[in-house]
Amino acid sequence: MTALAPPDAPATALRAPVTAAAATCCAVSTVYLTQPVFPEIAASLDTGAQSVRLAFTVTTLAYALAFFLFGPLTDRVRTTVLGGSGAVAVALLLPAAAAAPNLPLFAALLTVAGIAAAAVPAAMIALMPRIAPPGQTGLYFGLIIGATVAGITLGRSFTGLVAGWAGWREAMLLLALLNLAAAFAVTRLPAPPAPPAAAPNSPDLAQAYRAAARMTTHPPVLRPLAIGSLLFFGYLGVITFLTYRLRGEPFGYGAGAIGAVSLAGLIGVAGAPLAGRLSSRIGARRMVLLGLTLVAAGIGALGVATGPVLLTAGVLLVFLGVFSCQPAVLVLLARAAPPERAGAASSLYLLVCLLAGSLSSAALGPVWSAGGWAAVTGTGAAAIAGALALAFLGFPRTEDTPR
Repeated sequence: MTALAPPDAPATALRAPVTAAAATCCAVSTVYLTQPVFPEIAASLDTGAQSVRLAFTVTTLAYALAFFLFGPLTDRVRTTVLGGSGAVAVALLLPAAAAAPNLPLFAALLTVAGIAAAAVPAAMIALMPRIAPPGQTGLYFGLIIGATVAGITLGRSFTGLVAGWAGWREAMLLLALLNLAAAFAVTRLPAPPAPPAAAPNSPDLAQAYRAAARMTTHPPVLRPLAIGSLLFFGYLGVITFLTYRLRGEPFGYGAGAIGAVSLAGLIGVAGAPLAGRLSSRIGARRMVLLGLTLVAAGIGALGVATGPVLLTAGVLLVFLGVFSCQPAVLVLLARAAPPERAGAASSLYLLVCLLAGSLSSAALGPVWSAGGWAAVTGTGAAAIAGALALAFLGFPRTEDTPR
C-alpha cells in the first residue's frame, strides 16, 4: 500500500484532494450534460423535448440510487480502485450514447453512465476524512462539494457552449476524454489507511447494506439527511426548469446563452471549501442556516428576474448558498454516524439529496404546466423554508460551537 504524504509535504498533501475534486467534477458533469440542450437532442433523435427531460430524470435517479450501492463498498475497498473504475466506465459509455440512433438507447446508455459516475464522488468523498489533517475535515469535504457544483455547472454550461459551435454529440465526446484523464489521475492517488469495515472480523457486505439502511431511522443521522433532501428538491427543481424559463419570454436564450448563465454556478467551487473552513470557526449549524438563507434569497431573485442582472445574481446566490451549506451538513452527519459507517453515511447523504433532486424534475412538471415559473420558484422556496426550520429547531445550539 502506498504511503500517504507526510505532514511536512504540503504540496503533495494538497495534490490528493485537488485530484479527487477534479475527478468528481468530470464524473458529475456527465449526469447533467443534457439539461441545456433538451431541444437539440430532441431534434436529433426525432422526439419531443419533454421526453428528453424524462430521460434526464431517469439518469439522475439512477445516479442517485447508485450511491446506496457504492456507499458500503467505500468502507471496504480501495477508494482509488472504485473511483478509477467508475471514471473509465463513464469514458466508454458516453461515446456509445452519443452514437445512439434513438432516444430509448440513448437514455439507457446514459443511465448506465450515471450509475458508473456515482462511483467517483462516492469514493472521493469517503476518501476525504481519511486523508484530511486534524481540523481540516470540513475544508476537505468542501473541496469535493465544490467539485460537485463545478460538475453540475460544467455539464450545464460546457454542453451548451460546445453545442453552439460544434454539436451536443461533440460535447459528450470531449467529456468522455476528460473522464478518461481523470481515471488515470485517480489511480495515482496515495492509498489511505484501510477502512475500519475492511477488517477480517467485520460484518459481511449484506450486513453492511442493512446497517446503512438502518441509519435512516437514527434521528441524529436523519436530520441532516432531511435537510439535504429538502435543499436539493428546492434548488435542483428550480435550476432544471430554469432552462425552460430562459428559452421563453422575456429572455429567449439559446443553448449557448443558457450555458453562459450556468457558468455563474462556478462560484460554488470557491464557496464550498471556504464554507467548510468557516464552519469550523462559527459552528456547523450556523453555517447551514447561512447557506440556506442565501439559497432562499437566490430563488426569490430568480422568481422575479426579467433581465440578465437579477438573473445572474439569483444563480450566484443559489449556488453559493447550496455549496456553502453542504460541507457543514456533512460535518454534522460525520459527527452523528458511527466511525465504521462513515463512508456509507456520506454516500447515503448524496443518495437522498440526489434522489430528491431527481424527483423534483418530475414532480415539478405538473406545477410548471399549471402555474408556470412563479409556481416552480414558490415550491422551491417552500422546500428551502422547510430545511431552514429543521436546521434551526432540529440541532442543539452546541453545534454552533466551533470545533
